[in-house]
Amino acid sequence: MTRTNSPAPAEALTREYAAALREYVSGGGEAALTHAYELGRKASTMGIGILELAIAHHNALLSLPAKGAGDRPPVAMAAQFLAESLSPFEMTLRSYQANARLLGLSETLAQQNAEIDRSREQLRTILDATTAVIYLKDAEGRYLFVNRQFEKVFGLSRERVIGKLDEEVLPPAAATTLRGDDLQVVEARAPRELEETIPASDGAHTYISLKFPLLDASDVAYGVCCVATDITERKRAEEALQRAREATERERQLNEAVQARDQFLAIASHELKTPLTALELQISSLRRLTKSNPDATVSDERVQSRFEKIAGQVGRLSALIENIIDIGRITSGRLKLAPTRIDLGELARGVLGRAQDAIRRSGSEVALTVTAPVIGTWDRDRLEAVVTHLVSNAVKFGSGKPVEIAIDAADDRAALRVRDHGIGISVDDQKRIFERFERAVSERHYGGFGIGLWVARQIVEAHGGTIRVSSSHGGGSEFRVELPLHEPEADRDAEASDTDDPPLEEHHART
Repeated sequence: MTRTNSPAPAEALTREYAAALREYVSGGGEAALTHAYELGRKASTMGIGILELAIAHHNALLSLPAKGAGDRPPVAMAAQFLAESLSPFEMTLRSYQANARLLGLSETLAQQNAEIDRSREQLRTILDATTAVIYLKDAEGRYLFVNRQFEKVFGLSRERVIGKLDEEVLPPAAATTLRGDDLQVVEARAPRELEETIPASDGAHTYISLKFPLLDASDVAYGVCCVATDITERKRAEEALQRAREATERERQLNEAVQARDQFLAIASHELKTPLTALELQISSLRRLTKSNPDATVSDERVQSRFEKIAGQVGRLSALIENIIDIGRITSGRLKLAPTRIDLGELARGVLGRAQDAIRRSGSEVALTVTAPVIGTWDRDRLEAVVTHLVSNAVKFGSGKPVEIAIDAADDRAALRVRDHGIGISVDDQKRIFERFERAVSERHYGGFGIGLWVARQIVEAHGGTIRVSSSHGGGSEFRVELPLHEPEADRDAEASDTDDPPLEEHHART
Protein backbone atom coordinates (compact mmCIF):
# COMPACT_ATOMS: atom_id res chain seq x y z
CA MET A 1 0.00 0.00 0.00
CA THR A 2 1.43 3.41 -1.11
CA ARG A 3 1.81 6.17 1.49
CA THR A 4 0.50 9.45 0.02
CA ASN A 5 1.89 11.72 2.71
CA SER A 6 5.56 11.27 1.59
CA PRO A 7 5.65 10.63 -2.23
CA ALA A 8 9.09 12.08 -2.86
CA PRO A 9 11.05 9.67 -0.64
CA ALA A 10 9.11 6.71 -1.99
CA GLU A 11 9.74 7.67 -5.62
CA ALA A 12 13.44 8.19 -4.94
CA LEU A 13 13.66 4.83 -3.22
CA THR A 14 11.81 3.20 -6.15
CA ARG A 15 14.31 4.60 -8.63
CA GLU A 16 17.25 3.58 -6.44
CA TYR A 17 15.77 0.09 -6.05
CA ALA A 18 15.37 -0.31 -9.87
CA ALA A 19 18.96 0.80 -10.50
CA ALA A 20 20.33 -1.55 -7.85
CA LEU A 21 18.31 -4.48 -9.25
CA ARG A 22 19.62 -3.84 -12.79
CA GLU A 23 23.16 -3.67 -11.41
CA TYR A 24 22.73 -7.05 -9.65
CA VAL A 25 21.23 -8.73 -12.72
CA SER A 26 24.06 -7.34 -14.80
CA GLY A 27 26.61 -9.06 -12.55
CA GLY A 28 26.84 -6.82 -9.48
CA GLY A 29 27.54 -9.76 -7.17
CA GLU A 30 27.52 -9.67 -3.38
CA ALA A 31 27.92 -5.91 -3.27
CA ALA A 32 24.60 -5.55 -5.10
CA LEU A 33 22.90 -7.94 -2.63
CA THR A 34 24.31 -5.92 0.25
CA HIS A 35 22.84 -2.85 -1.42
CA ALA A 36 19.47 -4.66 -1.54
CA TYR A 37 19.64 -5.30 2.25
CA GLU A 38 20.49 -1.62 2.86
CA LEU A 39 17.55 -0.55 0.68
CA GLY A 40 15.27 -2.76 2.79
CA ARG A 41 16.55 -1.17 6.02
CA LYS A 42 16.10 2.30 4.51
CA ALA A 43 12.54 1.47 3.46
CA SER A 44 11.76 0.19 6.95
CA THR A 45 13.27 3.32 8.51
CA MET A 46 11.31 5.60 6.14
CA GLY A 47 8.07 3.84 7.01
CA ILE A 48 7.72 2.26 3.58
CA GLY A 49 5.92 -1.04 3.93
CA ILE A 50 6.44 -4.41 2.36
CA LEU A 51 3.64 -3.90 -0.19
CA GLU A 52 5.17 -0.64 -1.39
CA LEU A 53 8.56 -2.31 -1.73
CA ALA A 54 6.90 -5.15 -3.69
CA ILE A 55 5.38 -2.58 -6.10
CA ALA A 56 8.79 -1.00 -6.56
CA HIS A 57 10.20 -4.45 -7.28
CA HIS A 58 7.42 -5.14 -9.83
CA ASN A 59 8.11 -1.88 -11.66
CA ALA A 60 11.84 -2.60 -11.67
CA LEU A 61 11.22 -6.01 -13.24
CA LEU A 62 9.62 -4.33 -16.26
CA SER A 63 12.86 -2.56 -17.03
CA LEU A 64 15.15 -5.56 -16.76
CA PRO A 65 16.91 -6.94 -19.86
CA ALA A 66 15.74 -10.25 -21.25
CA LYS A 67 19.03 -11.93 -20.45
CA GLY A 68 21.18 -11.33 -17.44
CA ALA A 69 24.81 -11.99 -16.67
CA GLY A 70 25.73 -15.65 -16.47
CA ASP A 71 23.38 -18.61 -16.83
CA ARG A 72 20.73 -17.56 -14.26
CA PRO A 73 17.50 -16.05 -15.57
CA PRO A 74 16.94 -12.38 -14.60
CA VAL A 75 13.64 -13.26 -12.91
CA ALA A 76 15.35 -15.74 -10.54
CA MET A 77 18.05 -13.24 -9.72
CA ALA A 78 15.41 -10.57 -9.11
CA ALA A 79 13.61 -12.91 -6.66
CA GLN A 80 16.83 -13.33 -4.64
CA PHE A 81 17.34 -9.56 -4.65
CA LEU A 82 13.78 -9.06 -3.34
CA ALA A 83 14.27 -11.61 -0.60
CA GLU A 84 17.44 -9.84 0.53
CA SER A 85 15.69 -6.47 0.57
CA LEU A 86 12.84 -7.92 2.67
CA SER A 87 15.12 -9.53 5.29
CA PRO A 88 15.25 -6.34 7.45
CA PHE A 89 11.45 -6.46 7.63
CA GLU A 90 11.67 -10.13 8.77
CA MET A 91 14.12 -9.21 11.49
CA THR A 92 11.96 -6.33 12.63
CA LEU A 93 8.91 -8.59 12.67
CA ARG A 94 10.69 -11.18 14.75
CA SER A 95 11.88 -8.49 17.10
CA TYR A 96 8.32 -7.28 17.49
CA GLN A 97 7.15 -10.84 18.10
CA ALA A 98 9.88 -11.45 20.69
CA ASN A 99 9.01 -8.21 22.44
CA ALA A 100 5.37 -9.21 22.42
CA ARG A 101 6.22 -12.55 23.96
CA LEU A 102 8.39 -10.89 26.59
CA LEU A 103 5.60 -8.48 27.34
CA GLY A 104 3.20 -11.39 27.71
CA LEU A 105 5.62 -13.26 29.94
CA SER A 106 6.13 -10.15 32.01
CA GLU A 107 2.40 -9.73 32.46
CA THR A 108 2.06 -13.45 33.33
CA LEU A 109 4.92 -13.20 35.81
CA ALA A 110 3.33 -10.17 37.39
CA GLN A 111 0.05 -12.06 37.70
CA GLN A 112 1.81 -15.08 39.19
CA ASN A 113 3.68 -12.87 41.65
CA ALA A 114 0.40 -11.30 42.64
CA GLU A 115 -1.11 -14.76 43.14
CA ILE A 116 1.89 -15.79 45.23
CA ASP A 117 1.53 -12.66 47.32
CA ARG A 118 -2.17 -13.37 47.82
CA SER A 119 -1.46 -17.02 48.71
CA ARG A 120 1.29 -15.98 51.08
CA GLU A 121 -1.02 -13.52 52.76
CA GLN A 122 -3.80 -16.10 52.98
CA LEU A 123 -1.39 -18.62 54.49
CA ARG A 124 -0.14 -16.04 56.98
CA THR A 125 -3.73 -15.21 57.91
CA ILE A 126 -4.51 -18.90 58.46
CA LEU A 127 -1.33 -19.50 60.47
CA ASP A 128 -1.99 -16.41 62.55
CA ALA A 129 -5.57 -17.48 63.25
CA THR A 130 -4.66 -20.90 64.66
CA THR A 131 -4.09 -21.46 68.36
CA ALA A 132 -1.09 -23.67 67.61
CA VAL A 133 2.43 -22.28 67.91
CA ILE A 134 4.10 -22.47 64.48
CA TYR A 135 7.62 -21.53 63.49
CA LEU A 136 10.18 -22.17 60.74
CA LYS A 137 13.95 -22.26 61.26
CA ASP A 138 16.92 -22.75 58.98
CA ALA A 139 19.43 -25.54 59.54
CA GLU A 140 21.48 -23.32 61.87
CA GLY A 141 18.46 -22.65 64.06
CA ARG A 142 17.69 -19.09 62.97
CA TYR A 143 14.02 -18.19 62.81
CA LEU A 144 12.55 -17.73 59.34
CA PHE A 145 8.91 -17.36 60.38
CA VAL A 146 6.80 -17.28 63.55
CA ASN A 147 3.03 -16.96 63.76
CA ARG A 148 0.96 -14.73 66.02
CA GLN A 149 0.46 -17.46 68.64
CA PHE A 150 4.24 -17.73 68.97
CA GLU A 151 4.36 -13.98 69.57
CA LYS A 152 1.59 -14.29 72.17
CA VAL A 153 3.11 -17.24 74.04
CA PHE A 154 6.64 -15.85 74.23
CA GLY A 155 5.75 -12.16 74.28
CA LEU A 156 7.99 -11.43 71.29
CA SER A 157 7.29 -9.66 68.00
CA ARG A 158 8.18 -11.17 64.63
CA GLU A 159 10.63 -8.37 63.98
CA ARG A 160 12.55 -9.23 67.13
CA VAL A 161 12.62 -12.98 66.42
CA ILE A 162 13.25 -13.37 62.68
CA GLY A 163 16.90 -14.10 61.95
CA LYS A 164 17.72 -14.79 65.61
CA LEU A 165 18.71 -17.98 67.44
CA ASP A 166 16.74 -19.43 70.36
CA GLU A 167 19.29 -18.35 72.95
CA GLU A 168 19.11 -14.78 71.68
CA VAL A 169 15.37 -14.33 72.26
CA LEU A 170 14.03 -17.06 74.59
CA PRO A 171 14.53 -17.91 78.28
CA PRO A 172 17.41 -20.39 78.75
CA ALA A 173 15.21 -23.36 79.68
CA ALA A 174 12.89 -22.90 76.70
CA ALA A 175 15.81 -22.22 74.34
CA THR A 176 17.60 -25.40 75.40
CA THR A 177 14.47 -27.53 75.00
CA LEU A 178 13.47 -26.21 71.58
CA ARG A 179 16.97 -26.13 70.12
CA GLY A 180 17.81 -29.66 71.24
CA ASP A 181 14.61 -31.15 69.82
CA ASP A 182 14.93 -29.21 66.55
CA LEU A 183 18.50 -30.38 66.01
CA GLN A 184 17.45 -34.01 66.41
CA VAL A 185 14.83 -33.57 63.67
CA VAL A 186 17.31 -31.89 61.29
CA GLU A 187 20.01 -34.50 61.90
CA ALA A 188 17.62 -37.45 61.56
CA ARG A 189 15.81 -35.92 58.56
CA ALA A 190 12.62 -37.51 59.90
CA PRO A 191 9.51 -36.11 61.62
CA ARG A 192 9.02 -36.44 65.37
CA GLU A 193 6.09 -35.97 67.70
CA LEU A 194 7.08 -35.17 71.24
CA GLU A 195 5.85 -33.57 74.44
CA GLU A 196 7.58 -30.32 75.44
CA THR A 197 7.21 -28.20 78.56
CA ILE A 198 7.60 -24.46 78.01
CA PRO A 199 7.61 -21.89 80.86
CA ALA A 200 4.96 -19.17 80.59
CA SER A 201 3.77 -16.23 82.69
CA ASP A 202 0.98 -18.35 84.21
CA GLY A 203 3.18 -21.38 84.82
CA ALA A 204 4.68 -24.16 82.75
CA HIS A 205 2.63 -25.24 79.73
CA THR A 206 2.76 -28.63 78.05
CA TYR A 207 2.75 -28.86 74.25
CA ILE A 208 2.44 -31.72 71.79
CA SER A 209 4.92 -30.67 69.10
CA LEU A 210 5.01 -32.10 65.58
CA LYS A 211 8.41 -31.28 64.10
CA PHE A 212 9.50 -32.19 60.60
CA PRO A 213 12.55 -31.33 58.48
CA LEU A 214 12.44 -29.17 55.35
CA LEU A 215 14.30 -31.07 52.62
CA ASP A 216 15.64 -29.81 49.29
CA ALA A 217 15.68 -31.73 46.00
CA SER A 218 18.87 -33.51 47.13
CA ASP A 219 17.18 -34.69 50.34
CA VAL A 220 19.34 -32.35 52.42
CA ALA A 221 17.65 -30.71 55.41
CA TYR A 222 17.78 -26.93 55.13
CA GLY A 223 15.39 -26.17 57.97
CA VAL A 224 12.75 -27.39 60.40
CA CYS A 225 9.07 -26.62 60.93
CA CYS A 226 7.22 -27.01 64.22
CA VAL A 227 3.48 -27.10 64.91
CA ALA A 228 2.92 -27.16 68.68
CA THR A 229 -0.49 -27.55 70.33
CA ASP A 230 -1.01 -26.51 73.94
CA ILE A 231 -2.40 -29.52 75.84
CA THR A 232 -1.97 -28.05 79.32
CA GLU A 233 -5.68 -27.99 80.08
CA ARG A 234 -6.09 -31.49 78.71
CA LYS A 235 -3.20 -32.70 80.85
CA ARG A 236 -4.69 -31.02 83.89
CA ALA A 237 -8.05 -32.59 83.12
CA GLU A 238 -6.41 -36.00 82.69
CA GLU A 239 -4.58 -35.58 85.98
CA ALA A 240 -7.80 -34.51 87.69
CA LEU A 241 -9.58 -37.50 86.17
CA GLN A 242 -6.78 -39.79 87.34
CA ARG A 243 -7.00 -38.34 90.83
CA ALA A 244 -10.76 -38.86 90.76
CA ARG A 245 -10.26 -42.46 89.62
CA GLU A 246 -7.72 -43.04 92.36
CA ALA A 247 -10.07 -41.50 94.91
CA THR A 248 -12.90 -43.70 93.63
CA GLU A 249 -10.64 -46.74 93.81
CA ARG A 250 -9.58 -45.83 97.35
CA GLU A 251 -13.22 -45.41 98.29
CA ARG A 252 -14.05 -48.77 96.72
CA GLN A 253 -11.19 -50.43 98.56
CA LEU A 254 -12.27 -48.72 101.77
CA ASN A 255 -15.82 -49.96 101.32
CA GLU A 256 -14.53 -53.46 100.62
CA ALA A 257 -12.32 -53.23 103.69
CA VAL A 258 -15.28 -52.12 105.80
CA GLN A 259 -17.38 -54.97 104.42
CA ALA A 260 -14.54 -57.43 105.03
CA ARG A 261 -14.12 -56.09 108.55
CA ASP A 262 -17.83 -56.45 109.27
CA GLN A 263 -17.81 -59.94 107.78
CA PHE A 264 -14.73 -60.86 109.78
CA LEU A 265 -16.17 -59.51 113.01
CA ALA A 266 -19.36 -61.49 112.45
CA ILE A 267 -17.42 -64.69 111.76
CA ALA A 268 -14.95 -64.02 114.57
CA SER A 269 -17.70 -63.43 117.09
CA HIS A 270 -19.27 -66.74 116.08
CA GLU A 271 -15.97 -68.63 116.06
CA LEU A 272 -14.90 -67.22 119.42
CA LYS A 273 -18.28 -67.82 120.97
CA THR A 274 -18.24 -71.55 120.12
CA PRO A 275 -15.19 -72.52 122.22
CA LEU A 276 -16.21 -70.09 124.96
CA THR A 277 -19.58 -71.79 125.17
CA ALA A 278 -17.88 -75.17 125.32
CA LEU A 279 -15.57 -73.86 128.04
CA GLU A 280 -18.50 -72.63 130.07
CA LEU A 281 -20.19 -76.02 129.75
CA GLN A 282 -17.06 -77.90 130.81
CA ILE A 283 -16.45 -75.57 133.74
CA SER A 284 -20.10 -75.90 134.85
CA SER A 285 -19.83 -79.68 134.52
CA LEU A 286 -16.62 -79.62 136.54
CA ARG A 287 -18.28 -77.57 139.26
CA ARG A 288 -21.22 -79.95 139.45
CA LEU A 289 -18.85 -82.88 139.59
CA THR A 290 -16.84 -81.42 142.47
CA LYS A 291 -19.98 -80.40 144.34
CA SER A 292 -21.57 -83.81 144.00
CA ASN A 293 -18.26 -85.53 144.75
CA PRO A 294 -16.40 -83.44 147.35
CA ASP A 295 -13.74 -86.12 147.61
CA ALA A 296 -12.89 -86.01 143.86
CA THR A 297 -9.25 -85.17 143.10
CA VAL A 298 -7.38 -83.83 140.05
CA SER A 299 -6.30 -87.36 139.30
CA ASP A 300 -9.90 -88.44 139.00
CA GLU A 301 -10.51 -89.71 135.46
CA ARG A 302 -13.65 -87.66 135.04
CA VAL A 303 -11.85 -84.50 136.22
CA GLN A 304 -8.96 -85.20 133.85
CA SER A 305 -11.41 -85.63 130.98
CA ARG A 306 -12.94 -82.25 131.74
CA PHE A 307 -9.48 -80.64 131.89
CA GLU A 308 -8.50 -82.13 128.54
CA LYS A 309 -11.62 -80.75 126.93
CA ILE A 310 -10.99 -77.36 128.53
CA ALA A 311 -7.39 -77.43 127.26
CA GLY A 312 -8.62 -78.30 123.77
CA GLN A 313 -10.99 -75.35 123.73
CA VAL A 314 -8.27 -73.05 125.08
CA GLY A 315 -6.01 -74.25 122.27
CA ARG A 316 -8.73 -73.53 119.76
CA LEU A 317 -9.15 -70.02 121.18
CA SER A 318 -5.38 -69.48 120.99
CA ALA A 319 -5.38 -70.48 117.33
CA LEU A 320 -8.27 -68.16 116.56
CA ILE A 321 -6.60 -65.27 118.34
CA GLU A 322 -3.31 -66.01 116.55
CA ASN A 323 -5.17 -65.89 113.23
CA ILE A 324 -6.49 -62.46 114.13
CA ILE A 325 -2.98 -61.30 115.07
CA ASP A 326 -1.61 -62.65 111.78
CA ILE A 327 -4.18 -60.67 109.81
CA GLY A 328 -2.96 -57.48 111.43
CA ARG A 329 0.69 -58.33 110.87
CA ILE A 330 0.24 -59.22 107.22
CA THR A 331 -2.00 -56.31 106.25
CA SER A 332 0.34 -53.83 107.97
CA GLY A 333 3.42 -55.39 106.37
CA ARG A 334 4.86 -56.51 109.72
CA LEU A 335 5.00 -60.24 109.04
CA LYS A 336 8.69 -60.93 109.65
CA LEU A 337 10.58 -64.20 109.40
CA ALA A 338 13.06 -65.78 111.83
CA PRO A 339 14.78 -68.33 109.56
CA THR A 340 16.73 -71.27 110.94
CA ARG A 341 17.92 -74.60 109.52
CA ILE A 342 14.93 -76.96 109.53
CA ASP A 343 14.25 -80.54 108.51
CA LEU A 344 10.91 -80.29 106.71
CA GLY A 345 10.07 -83.96 107.29
CA GLU A 346 10.73 -83.66 111.03
CA LEU A 347 8.57 -80.53 111.14
CA ALA A 348 5.69 -82.33 109.37
CA ARG A 349 5.92 -85.27 111.77
CA GLY A 350 5.67 -82.86 114.69
CA VAL A 351 2.55 -81.24 113.22
CA LEU A 352 0.91 -84.63 112.70
CA GLY A 353 1.72 -85.63 116.27
CA ARG A 354 -0.04 -82.57 117.65
CA ALA A 355 -3.02 -83.09 115.33
CA GLN A 356 -3.71 -86.71 116.28
CA ASP A 357 -6.93 -85.92 118.17
CA ALA A 358 -8.36 -84.01 115.19
CA ILE A 359 -7.24 -86.75 112.82
CA ARG A 360 -8.94 -89.44 114.91
CA ARG A 361 -12.16 -87.44 115.06
CA SER A 362 -12.14 -87.02 111.27
CA GLY A 363 -11.85 -90.75 110.63
CA SER A 364 -9.10 -90.19 108.05
CA GLU A 365 -5.82 -92.03 107.95
CA VAL A 366 -2.85 -89.76 107.28
CA ALA A 367 0.28 -91.15 105.61
CA LEU A 368 3.55 -89.16 105.46
CA THR A 369 6.18 -90.05 102.85
CA VAL A 370 9.66 -88.51 103.03
CA THR A 371 12.10 -89.99 100.52
CA ALA A 372 15.16 -88.28 102.03
CA PRO A 373 15.92 -85.54 104.57
CA VAL A 374 14.83 -82.17 103.18
CA ILE A 375 16.68 -79.44 105.07
CA GLY A 376 16.27 -75.74 104.33
CA THR A 377 16.41 -72.29 105.88
CA TRP A 378 12.91 -71.27 106.92
CA ASP A 379 10.94 -69.76 109.80
CA ARG A 380 9.93 -72.82 111.83
CA ASP A 381 6.83 -71.33 113.47
CA ARG A 382 5.51 -69.83 110.24
CA LEU A 383 6.13 -73.01 108.28
CA GLU A 384 4.44 -75.08 110.99
CA ALA A 385 1.41 -72.83 110.55
CA VAL A 386 1.32 -73.60 106.80
CA VAL A 387 1.64 -77.37 107.28
CA THR A 388 -0.87 -77.34 110.15
CA HIS A 389 -3.43 -75.52 108.07
CA LEU A 390 -3.03 -77.79 105.04
CA VAL A 391 -3.30 -80.93 107.19
CA SER A 392 -6.26 -79.47 109.10
CA ASN A 393 -8.05 -78.69 105.84
CA ALA A 394 -7.32 -82.14 104.43
CA VAL A 395 -8.82 -84.00 107.40
CA LYS A 396 -11.69 -81.51 107.73
CA PHE A 397 -12.79 -81.76 104.09
CA GLY A 398 -11.47 -85.27 103.40
CA SER A 399 -14.78 -87.01 104.21
CA GLY A 400 -12.95 -89.54 106.41
CA LYS A 401 -10.91 -90.82 103.46
CA PRO A 402 -7.12 -91.28 103.42
CA VAL A 403 -4.83 -88.23 103.34
CA GLU A 404 -1.36 -88.48 101.78
CA ILE A 405 1.50 -86.11 102.57
CA ALA A 406 4.71 -86.27 100.52
CA ILE A 407 7.94 -84.31 100.98
CA ASP A 408 10.88 -84.27 98.58
CA ALA A 409 13.40 -81.90 97.01
CA ALA A 410 14.75 -81.20 93.54
CA ASP A 411 16.65 -78.37 91.84
CA ASP A 412 17.39 -76.57 95.11
CA ARG A 413 13.70 -76.44 96.00
CA ALA A 414 11.65 -78.35 98.56
CA ALA A 415 8.17 -79.64 97.71
CA LEU A 416 5.34 -80.42 100.13
CA ARG A 417 2.18 -82.12 98.76
CA VAL A 418 -0.97 -82.67 100.82
CA ARG A 419 -3.59 -84.81 99.07
CA ASP A 420 -7.11 -85.66 100.25
CA HIS A 421 -9.97 -87.53 98.58
CA GLY A 422 -12.82 -85.47 99.93
CA ILE A 423 -15.35 -82.97 98.60
CA GLY A 424 -12.89 -81.16 96.35
CA ILE A 425 -12.95 -77.57 95.11
CA SER A 426 -14.68 -76.27 91.99
CA VAL A 427 -12.64 -74.54 89.30
CA ASP A 428 -14.26 -71.17 90.06
CA ASP A 429 -13.52 -71.48 93.77
CA GLN A 430 -9.90 -72.41 93.09
CA LYS A 431 -9.35 -68.92 91.69
CA ARG A 432 -10.25 -67.19 94.95
CA ILE A 433 -9.57 -69.51 97.90
CA PHE A 434 -6.14 -67.95 98.47
CA GLU A 435 -7.75 -64.52 98.97
CA ARG A 436 -8.65 -63.08 102.34
CA PHE A 437 -12.04 -64.10 103.81
CA GLU A 438 -12.69 -66.45 100.91
CA ARG A 439 -13.74 -70.10 101.24
CA ALA A 440 -15.00 -72.86 99.00
CA VAL A 441 -17.64 -74.05 101.50
CA SER A 442 -20.19 -72.44 103.78
CA GLU A 443 -18.85 -71.22 107.12
CA ARG A 444 -22.14 -72.34 108.60
CA HIS A 445 -21.29 -76.00 107.91
CA TYR A 446 -17.52 -75.94 108.28
CA GLY A 447 -16.73 -72.79 110.26
CA GLY A 448 -13.48 -70.86 110.05
CA PHE A 449 -12.48 -67.29 109.23
CA GLY A 450 -11.69 -67.94 105.57
CA ILE A 451 -8.14 -66.65 106.05
CA GLY A 452 -6.12 -69.82 106.52
CA LEU A 453 -5.07 -70.28 102.89
CA TRP A 454 -4.53 -66.55 102.55
CA VAL A 455 -2.17 -66.57 105.55
CA ALA A 456 -0.46 -69.69 104.18
CA ARG A 457 0.09 -68.00 100.83
CA GLN A 458 1.55 -64.89 102.49
CA ILE A 459 3.96 -67.02 104.54
CA VAL A 460 5.02 -69.15 101.57
CA GLU A 461 5.55 -66.13 99.32
CA ALA A 462 7.50 -64.37 102.10
CA HIS A 463 9.90 -67.33 101.89
CA GLY A 464 10.16 -66.88 98.11
CA GLY A 465 7.99 -69.93 97.43
CA THR A 466 4.70 -70.78 95.74
CA ILE A 467 1.49 -72.52 96.75
CA ARG A 468 -1.14 -73.85 94.37
CA VAL A 469 -4.04 -76.28 94.30
CA SER A 470 -5.17 -79.00 91.91
CA SER A 471 -8.72 -80.19 92.50
CA SER A 472 -12.10 -81.08 91.08
CA HIS A 473 -15.49 -80.90 92.68
CA GLY A 474 -16.08 -84.21 94.47
CA GLY A 475 -12.67 -85.56 93.46
CA GLY A 476 -10.49 -84.39 96.33
CA SER A 477 -7.73 -81.78 96.38
CA GLU A 478 -3.95 -81.61 96.29
CA PHE A 479 -2.11 -78.58 97.64
CA ARG A 480 1.51 -78.20 96.54
CA VAL A 481 3.97 -75.91 98.31
CA GLU A 482 7.41 -75.25 96.83
CA LEU A 483 10.11 -73.47 98.85
CA PRO A 484 13.71 -72.53 98.08
CA LEU A 485 16.11 -74.47 100.28
CA HIS A 486 18.10 -71.33 101.07
CA GLU A 487 17.03 -68.01 102.49
CA PRO A 488 16.64 -65.19 99.92
CA GLU A 489 19.26 -62.44 100.29
CA ALA A 490 16.60 -59.72 100.56
CA ASP A 491 14.94 -61.57 103.43
CA ARG A 492 18.22 -61.93 105.30
CA ASP A 493 18.91 -58.21 104.97
CA ALA A 494 15.41 -57.28 106.11
CA GLU A 495 15.55 -59.76 108.99
CA ALA A 496 18.88 -58.44 110.19
CA SER A 497 17.40 -54.95 110.63
CA ASP A 498 14.14 -56.05 112.27
CA THR A 499 13.75 -56.57 116.02
CA ASP A 500 10.22 -55.37 116.70
CA ASP A 501 8.26 -58.52 115.83
CA PRO A 502 9.19 -61.70 117.70
CA PRO A 503 8.27 -65.06 116.16
CA LEU A 504 5.13 -66.83 117.22
CA GLU A 505 5.40 -69.26 120.11
CA GLU A 506 3.14 -71.85 118.55
CA HIS A 507 0.64 -72.19 115.69
CA HIS A 508 -2.41 -74.38 115.85
CA ALA A 509 -4.77 -75.54 113.14
CA ARG A 510 -5.91 -72.62 110.93
CA THR A 511 -9.42 -72.52 109.58
